[in-house]
Amino acid sequence: MDQLFTFILLCELSGTLTKYIYVDQKMDWLEAQKYCQQNYTDLAPVSTEKDVNKLKQLSGNVTHHIWIGLVRNLPGNENWRWSGGEVVSRNFWAENQPNNCQGNEDRGCMQESKWYDATLLYQTTFFCYSAEVVMEEKTWEEALEYCREKHHEDLASVASETEMLLIQKELSKHNTKEVVWIGLRFLSEDWLWVDREMMDYEAWSQGGKPLCPSTKTKCGALQVTRGTKGVWEAHNCEEKLQFICY
Repeated sequence: MDQLFTFILLCELSGTLTKYIYVDQKMDWLEAQKYCQQNYTDLAPVSTEKDVNKLKQLSGNVTHHIWIGLVRNLPGNENWRWSGGEVVSRNFWAENQPNNCQGNEDRGCMQESKWYDATLLYQTTFFCYSAEVVMEEKTWEEALEYCREKHHEDLASVASETEMLLIQKELSKHNTKEVVWIGLRFLSEDWLWVDREMMDYEAWSQGGKPLCPSTKTKCGALQVTRGTKGVWEAHNCEEKLQFICY
């Protein structure tokens, strides 16, 4: 039965990442950040090469610079962070970037697949990050089906510490149970994201990653920690929980 589920699940994977929204309006960086925080979750963080490729796909034939959530802490400081929190762990800077040639280029933008620093007053389009908390209570498989059929794309993956913080930020707006479903599933003898996101970042609870979970506990849930960093746990797939889509 588990092998059949694995086959069906993998065949249904779309390979897209609608956690990103391209906003075709020109704003400066602070205006773009405010817009994303009010209408979605925040300006977009970028964790992997897959994310870079998705942003490029979303923006189509656009060739100008597009805001992402990159911000330098202090002028002249090379410590770049994401708007949603945490330092940049992997970068895709263009050659000779960041150069801070005007002395106040403390925000980051993207042109095609590369990053550039720019002054925050520069007016351009931007990418937002969007995670949505669904308050209906469903089993893990019901939650997966809901996310894929109800104008979302998938159960949410958590690809970086910044995405963890952004999801916790979204959860803080709702009165959920102590754990919620995410798109984590034990398949083919390992834990995988159902959207095929790479498992470069892990945040298991103190017991660590379950290497051989029981048949009932092969689904991943996120502990709702109310403002602090969350952790993952193996959970009974048949329990009805709220969940996070994108």
